[in-house]
Amino acid sequence: MAQEPVPQISAPGCLVRLFWMGAGNIILFLCLTYIFHNRVCGLVLVDLGYWLTVVAMIVVRWVDIRFYHGDTATGEPATLSLWRKYSVRLVIIALVAWIVIHLLAWSGIMSPASSSAGAISSGYR
Repeated sequence: MAQEPVPQISAPGCLVRLFWMGAGNIILFLCLTYIFHNRVCGLVLVDLGYWLTVVAMIVVRWVDIRFYHGDTATGEPATLSLWRKYSVRLVIIALVAWIVIHLLAWSGIMSPASSSAGAISSGYR
């Protein structure tokens, strides 16, 4: 039984795939963490970085499909239809996460600063 040869991924194709699958998500997480821990309430540079990363992930995913014959995370061939679904889901999830983190930062709920202030004000030293 002859097995079909496994297609080789070029170095740029591998980097493209690593960005939209991993690095982009890590950057988004770090931006949200910064907003939360620093209680960023208004629009600042980190917000611009967050949304530019979302746009970059969408564009890079399109490049992966169009020029590098990208696969899904499960190894199946990706299509532009899947790219549209990915783009919509990414924007919705990114928007919800961004709004929730900003609301939490604005309200001070679950903030590291509010939990330590509570311990000091309640008489624990």
